[in-house]
Amino acid sequence: MVQHGVPLGPSAIEVGSTAFDPLGPTVRTCQLASGRHVRYIDEGREPWPVALVFGGAGTSVRVLRLLEFARSFREELGIRLVAVERNGLGLTPFDPECGAAEHAGDVWDLLDRLGVERVAVVAISGGGPYAAHVIAARPERVTSVHLACTLSDHGAGAPLHVDLDAVIADPVGWWAFPASSPVHRIPGFAASAVEEATHALLAQGASSTPDGLRQALELYEHGDLPGLSGLSAPAFLYWGNDDAVVPTAHLRRWVEVLPEQPLVRLYANEGHDVQYRHWDQILCDVLHRGRRTVVSRGRKTWLLRTEDAERELARGATAGLAAWEPPPAPQGGSVDEGALDECDEQLPHRGDVQAGGTR
Repeated sequence: MVQHGVPLGPSAIEVGSTAFDPLGPTVRTCQLASGRHVRYIDEGREPWPVALVFGGAGTSVRVLRLLEFARSFREELGIRLVAVERNGLGLTPFDPECGAAEHAGDVWDLLDRLGVERVAVVAISGGGPYAAHVIAARPERVTSVHLACTLSDHGAGAPLHVDLDAVIADPVGWWAFPASSPVHRIPGFAASAVEEATHALLAQGASSTPDGLRQALELYEHGDLPGLSGLSAPAFLYWGNDDAVVPTAHLRRWVEVLPEQPLVRLYANEGHDVQYRHWDQILCDVLHRGRRTVVSRGRKTWLLRTEDAERELARGATAGLAAWEPPPAPQGGSVDEGALDECDEQLPHRGDVQAGGTR
């Protein structure tokens, strides 16, 4: 008979690991008062402040994985992430009665069930209009707003032109980034982006219709942002001044719509990837409300006061985590830009829809 708890002998080595490690954030489901079942992710500890995250156009809730390259930093700050899948994307069935306003009601219903009273709202690219509807529905429960190169509405005068058939034919091309994009510095990003592209639009079967993305594109083209006059929380805008996908005309539109002057972080010579390149700063702003800037030098990272950060950056420090610092040049050779994974060299050249991608 085996006696549990008895040592197996002096040569036995006890291992502390007793569970599987996750391959990514856990997707959960919940039926709401509307009768709809929502798919959501809730990552972090209950006492931590919550950032409610809206991914870009045509993304499933699993797109949150692409932000977890800074998971250690997020956990060090103590920030909990919650994201809710939008209508008709990923594995969420399409409901023609569920528009942006109805989705906002579902989001707040879920937050109530999770016991979350107040949230920082974070939106990326095509997630902007959806975030605005959530803010407008419960502005008193919003602690701060963080918009990273987000679409606004037709008032920007810079409509998004997307060939829906081309996106469906080549969803990976929807996620194309230029070869110069800093996202290629993130290990595994390109392969994960391919997985997200196909999952978001094809998870319900290759024969499924792209109703969710079609509905989103109609919102971007014809929808109006809701009134945000009830918002009293601070707002932050993050933009690349060379963004050709969501140009700075949308930044100016958000400045018009927001009731108070936002803090604008405009990054010179950067494009439609600041949502990843400066995700660390977004997290920092969620916690410190613009009072600190993420700066690195010599493989060390600090959260500095604004004036100190400006001085260090002028001296050659790097904005963001130390992982963004230029890699050291090997002796007798050129600078190694870092190893690319198997998809990195292919992804930037897939398809002709990159200008429409609003990831």
